[in-house]
Amino acid sequence: MKIPLKIKDSIYNNIIKNKTTAFSDEEKYEVDFKKIVNDNINQLTLNDENKAEAKIKWENILKNNAKNYGKYSSGNKIKIYNNNILAFIDILKSINKSKKRVWFESYIFDDSKLSSLVVDSLCNASQRGCDVILLIDFIGSKKIKNKWINKLKKNNVQVILFNNFLNSFFNVLPIFFRDHRKIIIADNTAYCGSMNVSDSVVPNEYIQGNVICKERIEEIITGIDNKVDGQLNSNLLIQSHNKLYEGCVKDLNLIKKENKSKGIEFYDLHIKMKGPAVKHLANVFIDSLNMSNSNIIRTPIEDQQMYTDSDENSNCNDLINKKKKKKSVNDCYVQILESNVLRKIKSIQNTFDYVIRNGATESIYITTSYFLPPGFLRRALFSSMSNGVDISFLLSGNSDVLGDVLATYNVIKKFLKRQQREGSGSGSVSGVGVGSGSVSGSGSGSGVGSGSTSLSEDEHNKNHLSSENLVEKNLRGLNKNMYNINVIKNVNLLYLKQWAYLINIKNQVKKRMEFNFLKKKKTNRKEKNGNSIFYHLQDKHCHAKNIVIDNVWCSIGSFNWDRFSSRRNLEVMISVFNKQVCDQFINEHKKKIQQNSKQVTLAHIVNRNFFENFLSYCAYHLGRLSGKNIFDGLSNNSKKIILKKAIINRYLRDNCIRDISLHMMWGV
Repeated sequence: MKIPLKIKDSIYNNIIKNKTTAFSDEEKYEVDFKKIVNDNINQLTLNDENKAEAKIKWENILKNNAKNYGKYSSGNKIKIYNNNILAFIDILKSINKSKKRVWFESYIFDDSKLSSLVVDSLCNASQRGCDVILLIDFIGSKKIKNKWINKLKKNNVQVILFNNFLNSFFNVLPIFFRDHRKIIIADNTAYCGSMNVSDSVVPNEYIQGNVICKERIEEIITGIDNKVDGQLNSNLLIQSHNKLYEGCVKDLNLIKKENKSKGIEFYDLHIKMKGPAVKHLANVFIDSLNMSNSNIIRTPIEDQQMYTDSDENSNCNDLINKKKKKKSVNDCYVQILESNVLRKIKSIQNTFDYVIRNGATESIYITTSYFLPPGFLRRALFSSMSNGVDISFLLSGNSDVLGDVLATYNVIKKFLKRQQREGSGSGSVSGVGVGSGSVSGSGSGSGVGSGSTSLSEDEHNKNHLSSENLVEKNLRGLNKNMYNINVIKNVNLLYLKQWAYLINIKNQVKKRMEFNFLKKKKTNRKEKNGNSIFYHLQDKHCHAKNIVIDNVWCSIGSFNWDRFSSRRNLEVMISVFNKQVCDQFINEHKKKIQQNSKQVTLAHIVNRNFFENFLSYCAYHLGRLSGKNIFDGLSNNSKKIILKKAIINRYLRDNCIRDISLHMMWGV
């Protein structure tokens, strides 16, 4: 039984209507983009000329993103977690302290001890009078215990299973349309990142009784909180976390030897956030709530406090650099990006494509899982490499998905072979930081990796002259065509509009070609191609999703670099423009590479046996096939056909003057 198309359209229209009316009276936060860009670019080690160019570039990028993609705000504070146990200690504390609301959204919610702790905390919050909603994906959370669901409902907790089989059977939502977001809103605090609620995030052996890692952890946390009493932000510094963790690491090792985890432990990155962006992230949760087709309706939350540079009690704690305790960072610029293909929202995809192509000039650091990038992201990375940008990838060497690592080898092979073809290096790059290498030629570089394939000054001038000749040649061709049109236009005045249209095209082409030529001449484009360096995390499954561009722009959330996240799932990412936050992510990226990772080179891939290469080839193409729009209910082929027809009609209408003129000239 299928619901008629008109009813489906009315359902989606109601969803969109509820979304737009709910956010119509939202306050707009004023942001000084120039000040934000200047404050962060001035911290980079660039000369004055490059700083000036970077300021103009990033100001335009931030304004463009603010205009087209997602809600944005300044005055936010962010805390980064690179340890799942420490993250969930703070998450449970925030839930237990909440007084107004607890909105909990997760893709996986299994039957682990961690899930039991979360269920108890949600029930207690509801008994205190909080508005508690648990929104979990039906397929991802198939292991949740029925007794927990009944317990939550008895305690007035709203439990929603996103897109269950009943909805898919009645064709309300496609079965492959899943909720992959990880969002927690606890009063004025928000959490977002890659962590689910499962045994892979916090293994059962880390939990004894009803606390994580023994009761004395809570005692130590309470003692630390008392020491910082009086501050708005009572977050724990990484040094305190280390002492806390080292205090029980011996006991944990003994427990792990006795009770080994059945699955693979995950490496995740998560953030805690306060400020105006909490309201914007709550709006994304409301979007998920609306898409679930439940009867639960929530309006946007109240405006949140801003944390500026002058606020001594606000900070973005440095939770990753263990060697040096940095000064607090304030006033983080944050933009909330989301992906909802049924509502035609692709802020994440469009932002990544735009920032990688137009923002990256030095380096890109990517930490992700399930690396099977869709075509537009792969082309964006290739484009940045051609512009001299060095890219470091931290991928998973132990995956929870069968064939994922094998398929990744095939993708890496494509990148390294392209790099070898373009002469940027051999794929085996070693050196300082994440990677700095010399590749056939003199010269050294910094950042993610460097190579030397510089052109001589004569070759550069030759290319410069050839570009000028190309511009003149194309313009001469246009002038010839315009001469023919000038002769013919007197034949029939009916085609005067078409003639004027072609004149306009000529001017636009001339302007665009001159602009591109001047742009290439002005931007001092690098005379080498960038390197791509790949590492596989060995001890855990790399489940983190993070990208850092040019050490000033970064993003973290739930979006994987694969077709499922790109064109099927509900996703959310938090983009941050802040130099010191980016430093923390880069330090974490480098630390993981140095301690627990293995570099993947082209020689390593090529020297594998035929059977391994064949399996990689099959896994890659099966992964691509599974991500295509065949039978998933999300196909847009009909719209593509309509678009093609419109393009053909427009082409015939705009070029009829040329075709008719040629026919008249030759007497046809």
